[in-house]
Amino acid sequence: MRYSAFISYSYQDRRWARWLHAGLESYRVPTRMRGRPGRFGPLTARLPPVFRDRDELAAASDLSAAVEAALRESATLIIICSPRSAASRWVNEEIRAFRAMGRGADMRCLIVDGEPHSTDPALECMPPALTEDGSAEPLAADLRKHQDGKAAAKLKLIAGILDVPYDELRQREAVRRQRRLMIVAGFSLIGLLITSGLAVFAMISRDQAVHERDIARQRTLTAERTVSFVKSMFEISDPSEAKGARVTAREVLDRGAEQIRRGLRDEPVVRTELGVTLGEVYGALGLFRQSDALLRWTLRIAHHDPDVAVRQQLALADSLRRLGRYEEAVPLYRRAVAIERRPNARRPDLVSRGLIGLAQAQAELGEDAEAEAHARAALRHDVARLGADHPDVALDLEVLGANAFYKKDYSQARRLIARALAIRSRHEGPNSPSVSDNLMMIGSIAYAEGDAAAALRYYRDRLALDERVLGHDHPDVAVSLNNIGRILMEQRRYAEAAQLLERAVAIGRKERGETHDDMAFAFANLALARDGLGQMAAATDLMQRALLAARMHRHRTLGPILTDLGALRCRAHRIDDGIALLDEAAPIVAETYADQPWRAAWTQNVRGACLAAAGRIAEARPLLAESVRVIAGKWGPATHFGFVARRRAAAIGV
Repeated sequence: MRYSAFISYSYQDRRWARWLHAGLESYRVPTRMRGRPGRFGPLTARLPPVFRDRDELAAASDLSAAVEAALRESATLIIICSPRSAASRWVNEEIRAFRAMGRGADMRCLIVDGEPHSTDPALECMPPALTEDGSAEPLAADLRKHQDGKAAAKLKLIAGILDVPYDELRQREAVRRQRRLMIVAGFSLIGLLITSGLAVFAMISRDQAVHERDIARQRTLTAERTVSFVKSMFEISDPSEAKGARVTAREVLDRGAEQIRRGLRDEPVVRTELGVTLGEVYGALGLFRQSDALLRWTLRIAHHDPDVAVRQQLALADSLRRLGRYEEAVPLYRRAVAIERRPNARRPDLVSRGLIGLAQAQAELGEDAEAEAHARAALRHDVARLGADHPDVALDLEVLGANAFYKKDYSQARRLIARALAIRSRHEGPNSPSVSDNLMMIGSIAYAEGDAAAALRYYRDRLALDERVLGHDHPDVAVSLNNIGRILMEQRRYAEAAQLLERAVAIGRKERGETHDDMAFAFANLALARDGLGQMAAATDLMQRALLAARMHRHRTLGPILTDLGALRCRAHRIDDGIALLDEAAPIVAETYADQPWRAAWTQNVRGACLAAAGRIAEARPLLAESVRVIAGKWGPATHFGFVARRRAAAIGV
């Protein structure tokens, strides 16, 4: 077997899937149990890999085939049970497929929410496929309060995977915990003996004072060397190379990065500080890959300054977040915050920076409650340290505003962003990139509230400001281009939209790569614009690229992308492929966009068009008639979605 377990879960329970996945793959099998026969051969120190579709299906072109292959290669199937998974078509299909392989005895359940066998359908947490053919319900672990708890529930699942008695494994774990406590106690005793033999307290105080003086002296040296280095970045030894006022920030940065790599070998702290600073500047200029490369290079420098090490961790975490690698960024942020909360830490500003970065990464992962808590903690920390009128406080307000926006609390989002914008304008002036970001968020709020004209004005203002301040190839410019292009596409101004969206995609490809989560939206928008211009082959290629990025990140646009790619497949006379994509899209759209009924109607409309293309007119008519009615409630007849939906219906006389 390739996998020790396959985790089946609803997308809404993804945080439990991540917790379980990490817990299983990090578990160390007790030493005395190793070598014992197990489901997948003699037991070793760790379990074989655990399959979780978010990670394993990134490049799969056939979801059903990939899932079936993974199920066949998994020793056990673990179902995360909740009211969401009980209602999930895919969780039930995975259970049926596993049972059809004759593996019903190898299934285990983990109850995280709801009630098993509840009389209230809204609380029922056991997927019906578990017992629909009269089979016995699998053994279940229950991590809810007043039940097994998280540790015991995880241990029960591990016992099922290893095929060993739970009581034996629990006793082994108890012995292991006692051994750890004995080791800790032993080290504590050693520490006590060493402490008792130290010199008198006055000598300790004197040594501490000398240490603090040395730190201050090092800080002064670092500052002096930093000033000297920055001045040298602007010196040009060969006058023939001088460009005067035409020298660019990128040229200065490249020169500085090269000097750091070649010099300062006897001053590792200064060298690291400068490398991190230049890496952060690369990132601010939108040169994300150059930033990441320089920051990673600084990790090779051996130094012993804990504050500089925290700066490195935070800068690298910011880089990973910019590149869409949110799950890798989160532990770096957590570690940095923990270090800087030490009683003797000297950089309280790094605490709030770590908290707000952690909040941003968690928001992208859909961990909304945790993101909100960390953003509010950062706000409290900064207000207490700096007062209510400081740019660091503005950043906290911006993240909280974005969280409110994603929760569709638009009035709260507008209030928070307005406060942040006032602070930014006072301290940074009207040309600040942060002012530009706030304009974009206000535009997004207007768009979400249905005021496309106002959104377009804000997006255009933001684009003009960013191009003036950041240049034409900055990733922030790509965001504005994408947003404007989307609105123009919706207004069927396809040629204008395509021109802007091509630029957005080119910038994104260069600085983020094709599989960054933002690229799912950018590729899909450009595909719709190209399709509107009659360029179906180009549209299909772009939509396939969008699908790859969306699958990799479980992006919220996955359902719409599957729908629109299905439409292209049917128009290319690949009806079966198109309908298969729609079958996959329908439950995803229903779950992701439960508050936007026109989305599900759009998928239904495409299905009607596919059936009509296959000559199944009688089946197509009711689908097209009903879907047009719903879509018309959101989109007028002159818009892209309104026009195309009505055109499909009119083609068969509806």
